[in-house]
Amino acid sequence: MGFIFSTDESSDELVAATNIVRQLKNIEQFQNENDFICKVLIEANVGNRKTKTSDIVMVCSFKKPMRFEFKPALVYSHINDKNQDLDLKVSTLQIENFIACIEVKFQGDDKIRFSETNSLEVLYPKQGYWSDASKQHQNQLHNTRRYISRDRSKPPLVGGFIYLHNIKKNQFENSQKRDFPINLRCNDHGMGFIESIAHQIIQFKKASYIGRSAPPIIGSCFNKDEIDYYIESNWVQTNPRPSKFDMARMNAIVKNVEEWHYDDLSKRMIEYRGLGGTGKTIKLLQIAHQTYLEEQKNVLFLTYNWALIIGLKLTMVHMSIPHASSDRGGIDVDSCSSFFWGILKNLGYISKEDSDRIDGDLNLYDEIYKKALTECVKDLKKLDEIEIKELLRESTNHNLKVFSDIVLVDEGQDWMPEEQFILESIFQTKNILIAYGKGQETRGNPTIWGKHLTSSHHQNKDCDKRVHTLHKAMRMRGNLGSFIKTFADLTLTDEMYKRLEPNTEALEGEVIIIEGDYFDQKDLRNELSKKVEEEAGDVFTLDLLHIVPPKMSVSDFDHGLNESLIWDGIDREKRKEIPTSENMLRWINYRSCRGLEGWITFNHYLDDYWEYEFNTQKIDIAQGSLFENATEEQKRNEAFRWILIALTRPIDSTIITLRDKDSELGRVLQDVYKKHPSFIRWID
Repeated sequence: MGFIFSTDESSDELVAATNIVRQLKNIEQFQNENDFICKVLIEANVGNRKTKTSDIVMVCSFKKPMRFEFKPALVYSHINDKNQDLDLKVSTLQIENFIACIEVKFQGDDKIRFSETNSLEVLYPKQGYWSDASKQHQNQLHNTRRYISRDRSKPPLVGGFIYLHNIKKNQFENSQKRDFPINLRCNDHGMGFIESIAHQIIQFKKASYIGRSAPPIIGSCFNKDEIDYYIESNWVQTNPRPSKFDMARMNAIVKNVEEWHYDDLSKRMIEYRGLGGTGKTIKLLQIAHQTYLEEQKNVLFLTYNWALIIGLKLTMVHMSIPHASSDRGGIDVDSCSSFFWGILKNLGYISKEDSDRIDGDLNLYDEIYKKALTECVKDLKKLDEIEIKELLRESTNHNLKVFSDIVLVDEGQDWMPEEQFILESIFQTKNILIAYGKGQETRGNPTIWGKHLTSSHHQNKDCDKRVHTLHKAMRMRGNLGSFIKTFADLTLTDEMYKRLEPNTEALEGEVIIIEGDYFDQKDLRNELSKKVEEEAGDVFTLDLLHIVPPKMSVSDFDHGLNESLIWDGIDREKRKEIPTSENMLRWINYRSCRGLEGWITFNHYLDDYWEYEFNTQKIDIAQGSLFENATEEQKRNEAFRWILIALTRPIDSTIITLRDKDSELGRVLQDVYKKHPSFIRWID
């Protein structure tokens, strides 16, 4: 069989893999294609943790164990019973199979260096930043091992190395010496590739095995069926097919924004204000795409919402938009907490002891995080722009996204003041764009970005901040927009929804209100299933959205759905994984629904959620002003405002279930129903 590549699509990683394979073919054990099969996976998808893809993964199996001689001998290190560090020399190995994870670097020899601990560091010239490539590779190797090993009774051992594609061995004086990292290979290392893999894998063995075997037989897997599973690449994560609904979103993103919007970029702060569903996020993504495509800039999108992160990452995959890189540009999507945690940790404001304390008690997270933010802000206030950049460059552990060219801020009205200050200090206000949701504040008093800037709604070259207010309900069909306006008129004490313009270009839209559990409505479920089936290709199951009250989970519903086809956005860990099929159904908590959309949204027990917000919501977490101190009218207004955030998620239809039709929310919905019986159905 020989070498088999997973793709022939042109990429830097394919070029690197081709060179490695070319050199392996010069080794005797790889010259007869009938003796082995080696699958070469280019940018294998390994989940959705810190490392989403592995540059190259090689999975190789020999028909019979192949004997390899190593000169100088490989060193097997172990600690004996007396706590002594002993070394064994291993000069001959028989290899049955192996799995190797390879990190590719294209920097030249003038853009690499070694730290005092012998870690490889690479320079990103555009950012003027040295990054710890050895640590990056360890993270990639760990994540690949974790992903490959999931759900396997006998997880395989995985080796790997950093491959320097543009550097030869003779450019290192010590390339043949022991202190040269064995997990670092150059363009012409040849047999050194196998040497590196073999050395790492024997470290997983026991000293007794190495000592009694002559020569030892090593391999990532010892079960032929197991290695066949990996060669067939059944473990590589797949992505859902995009529906026409997804295609419409992508077509909207690739559309260039108005010239007078784009002209402000990197000249002044830009803020998009609007109610839910008016297209704020799409505006940001349009600018991100145009900036990446035309100027090869690196763009960072920050949000609190993990469900939105997953949706945007999937959109980036469908659009073949890469992560940010040093020279080609790209778009990264990250959580605010993860981004700032990384900065605080790398700058020394969060210690390993802090992390260990949180591992022991998750309730300590907020206290430690806020204390670190406060200390960081205090120090940054003493520095100017140049000094802050130099401070960031002192640590080689930062992710490259810290040096992005443009930053997009999602739900800017809810950011902590300390986070806002740090972001403005690192990136400068002129490189920040904000989506600001009117009536969608969840922390009480809204965050004001660029307080010290001269602001204008008009094209004014002298202003430092440009504000655009969006009024048209871009997401929802026309009837849904009318439903929202009527609901807001009956509930809110202010008039923020007065200027909302229902979308006249997308007519129709239906609201269905149910007394009781949706899953008890067999006829309706069949009706909606047929509706989705009839729009097959236009809409997939993944385009639907189930929303549940806090403290409820998917298992609280007798849904009868295939558990493997549920994307659980409620679970803290499961919500970080990208859906693997277009047939998966998304479930989220009401408090996580901002910024999301669904072709059909299912608002389960909306009256329970209203009661939750009425009784427990805080007006201003930052100032400690508890909701219980507010008037009844304020409580009621806030609860209805949260309900409107959920009701502005759908595109075509929304399903609402009530536990009690005579609850306060139930009575409001009855009034709305009386005003719009033509497109609202009530099922008792």
